[in-house]
Amino acid sequence: MVYADTDFFLALLKPSDWLNENARKIYERYMDEITTSEATFLELLILSKKFSLDPVRLLAAVMAIIGEENEDYLRAAYYMKEHSLNPFDAVHAAKCGGRIISSDKAFDRAGIKRIKLESPEK
Repeated sequence: MVYADTDFFLALLKPSDWLNENARKIYERYMDEITTSEATFLELLILSKKFSLDPVRLLAAVMAIIGEENEDYLRAAYYMKEHSLNPFDAVHAAKCGGRIISSDKAFDRAGIKRIKLESPEK
């Protein structure tokens, strides 16, 4: 397997990227061998805001490239897109299983059951 970092996926998926042509050539050569990690998914969520990219489409495209689906990160991308969560809160929301201990009200608007850190249940 060949590990690809965030730069590769951005170059490949952003048509205006100065490395797009090189990324396409590398993809054609290694298309069935490319892998990455959760660090790349998190970095892509962060950068999707910076580059005004749809986080759901971006992560779905990366998962198609590596031939592997990660439901947690697709769910995080959804929380970013549909509930305006920041990338870190989106990952927490995606991984919490529907309940989270937090003082952050952002989880309330995303429909996550929040165990309120600021006023513990008795």
